Amino acid sequence: MKRILIVVITLTVILATVLNIPGDIKPIEPNENKLPPLPTSSDLVNVRFFDTAHFQTPEAFTVAGGSIFKTIEMIHGAILVTHGSDSFLFDTGLGESVDSQFEQDMPAFLVPFMSYQKGKSVLAQLRANSTLPKPSKIILSHAHWDHVSGIMDFPELDIWVTNAERNYMKEEGPPAIFPSQVSSPDIKWRTYSLSADDYAGFSDSLDIYDDGTAVLVSLSGHTPGSIGLFVNTREGKRYFFIGDAVWNLDGLEKSRSKFWISSFLVDQDKEKTNAIVAKIIALVISNPELIIVPAHDRRAWK
Repeated sequence: MKRILIVVITLTVILATVLNIPGDIKPIEPNENKLPPLPTSSDLVNVRFFDTAHFQTPEAFTVAGGSIFKTIEMIHGAILVTHGSDSFLFDTGLGESVDSQFEQDMPAFLVPFMSYQKGKSVLAQLRANSTLPKPSKIILSHAHWDHVSGIMDFPELDIWVTNAERNYMKEEGPPAIFPSQVSSPDIKWRTYSLSADDYAGFSDSLDIYDDGTAVLVSLSGHTPGSIGLFVNTREGKRYFFIGDAVWNLDGLEKSRSKFWISSFLVDQDKEKTNAIVAKIIALVISNPELIIVPAHDRRAWK
């Protein structure tokens, strides 16, 4: 088995070096999709970032045209959004049981590429700081293993997923979906649908608090039910959490897709994913104050 893994790693490095296809994103015409005015109730809203694990990887694996010789640091994390007396988690990062989940469900040939250095889970960080608000629910950007690992740490909470993502979870298995994470009958799934209300050019959305402070939009492509989250905070900051639409901010800044092998492995629909990325790029051009936060780029989490 060890020899097989060495061969797989060697071949991947060769492919990344020799066949590093540019992967340019086809631009769309700049548009006037401006963000709505900052809601007055934004003074109720705060965002906290939870780092649960990190890993280092060649830049080439994260974005088309990246260097195989440059190592970058990536993150597995979660976002805690507080709105007045209510709070929710957007994703969970890696949870208390991630080691056993990973050992049970990650295919052996992917273990060298998906390994991580575990930090403290969201649950552990909340327990260590009694001043932090407790979440009332968890909303998933999508259901891949590194985003849902901690849902069983919060058995009392509803887990929000779109209908499309819930169906995807039932149809897929490892490495995308880990049965050890999502198959328990005790998980309180809450499926929901987006409405046909436009938000910043995204035609399907859900205003969580009906006041414009936290708005979900469809980013279908990476997975069928992938979701992005706009948050407007009391400091006047305007965030857009985009899940795994891109892994590396260079994908937006240089209009590049993921490395083609990575995209083949993880993007359920590459063309739709790239179309979403092009849309995000156009939105940033029209709204330069918008802070884009991919789920894994450490630079966006500082």
